[in-house]
Amino acid sequence: MAESVRDIKRRIKSVKNIAQITKAMEAVSANKMRKSQMVALSARPYAVTALEMLDNLISRTPVLPDFFAERPIKKSLILVVTSDKGLAGAYNSNVLRSAEKLADKMKKAGQSFAVVTVGRKAKEYFSRRGAEVVKSFSGFSDLSALKETNPVADFVTAWFMRKSYDEAFAVYTNFKTTLRQEVSVRRILPVTKDGIAEMVLGILPEHGRYAPKAQGSIEKAIQSRYSFQYVFEPDPANILNALVPKLLSMHIHHIILEANASEHSSRMVAMKNASDNAKDLIAGLSLKYNKLRQAGITRELIEITAGREALNN
Repeated sequence: MAESVRDIKRRIKSVKNIAQITKAMEAVSANKMRKSQMVALSARPYAVTALEMLDNLISRTPVLPDFFAERPIKKSLILVVTSDKGLAGAYNSNVLRSAEKLADKMKKAGQSFAVVTVGRKAKEYFSRRGAEVVKSFSGFSDLSALKETNPVADFVTAWFMRKSYDEAFAVYTNFKTTLRQEVSVRRILPVTKDGIAEMVLGILPEHGRYAPKAQGSIEKAIQSRYSFQYVFEPDPANILNALVPKLLSMHIHHIILEANASEHSSRMVAMKNASDNAKDLIAGLSLKYNKLRQAGITRELIEITAGREALNN
């Protein structure tokens, strides 16, 4: 059935209302994005230094804690970081798709796995699919402090020390630029030297003030920075067992900060695209409205003219 002028006018009004909402959400997301980017970028040097220190400890210490011990893989843990809210474009779906691929790979290899979720979207997704969700975290603020994210790291490290699982992966979105975010799948436990190098390379930005000044291997940079011998008191095992969980906590905290910055960037871009689409839709509907209105006026004029001619005859 053909639309009437009144129907099109009602649709134009509805689209304009939606456009106002998306424009407001775009402005809010842009503000949150700038703040979260600043926090994530400011935290990068600390995360890189912590991971470099961990690499140095692996290289120079004869006694390593259980966090470095490789075990036969019987069960794995997948830490999935998403958002609590939607309307962020493909942000959540990309993370969940990568986590699902990792889970399918484990199933094909005959490994069992459990899931720890950060964000309501990940919890809802894996709960619907009947996966073993052992712990869920949500409600982190836009500018999360280390004390807010510590429970996530404490849970992951405690389960590993109890040998409830033998390895842990983190699936999250790594912030590159405002228009570019990449989903990362990283093995965070047990800790390895190659894994640390991969983490550092993933944290270092490609451009900007925090980008590396010169190209070179991570190992060379670490060796040039730490060229002295450590002395441990009372003994290396106790110190490392206390230190390594703190360094891992910092790394998991940085993962959540990166995901938070990526979420707001994705939402801002999604709302901008929605606002632009609403403008295009309003322009098309306005053109259609004007055509129908003109056709109605023309039809009425024809009817008046025809009636006058009939009276004259």
